[in-house]
Amino acid sequence: MIGAISLDVDGTITYPDRRLHEKAFEAIRLAEGLGVPIMLVTGNTLQFGEAAAILIGTSGPVVAEDGGALSVKAGRLRKRVYLTKMDEEWILWSELKKRYPEAVMSFSMPERKAGLVVLRTVEVNAVKSLIEELGLNLTAVDSGFAIHIKKPWVNKGTGIEKACELLGIEPEEVAHIGDGENDLDAFRVVGYRVAIAQAPESLKEKADYVTEKPYGDGGAEGILHILRKFGYIGEDYEDPLGDP
Repeated sequence: MIGAISLDVDGTITYPDRRLHEKAFEAIRLAEGLGVPIMLVTGNTLQFGEAAAILIGTSGPVVAEDGGALSVKAGRLRKRVYLTKMDEEWILWSELKKRYPEAVMSFSMPERKAGLVVLRTVEVNAVKSLIEELGLNLTAVDSGFAIHIKKPWVNKGTGIEKACELLGIEPEEVAHIGDGENDLDAFRVVGYRVAIAQAPESLKEKADYVTEKPYGDGGAEGILHILRKFGYIGEDYEDPLGDP
């Protein structure tokens, strides 16, 4: 049985320009109203994830910075947990900037504590080659929006496992919805997997369900699919914004 849903943010519950999609918002609030907690799982900063959770109205933990940082409700407050620290990342950045002057950090880097994010002005394969050359214990993943550089064991799956531990549930009780290569690690630990229509084939191949519609429309479709499949709503449920 699925008792919680973990959701990627960018590209999954948004429009392509990263604005929150109305249908995805309504589907999230429906799930929460039915007692299914939503966990936002994002490569973005922990502060962004916390703010999004408050504005959207999700009750589950926030898993941010590709799984290296978590925020869990503790009464009226939130408890922050960091699973790593940055050291080799800065060694890589110093050399990367020397060789590729066009390399640019994400504007959110001053707030990050669990990984380096570089805009896609540099090819991800060039970053991977430099990591190997320098012998650093790092990995680089192209999320579709930026290149995320982190410790190999820091990923969305690790973050979800830690969030479940804090909640007192098993990862197999979680369904994950995502659209990027960095969602593969989440797929490895959860009990049910949904890929959004524009996701890479590597993600679709591992999915239990692939949405027909892309971006936020697909996120809403995925949430409603999970709620139907696991008996929270009937097959005849009519979405008030139009069945996605």
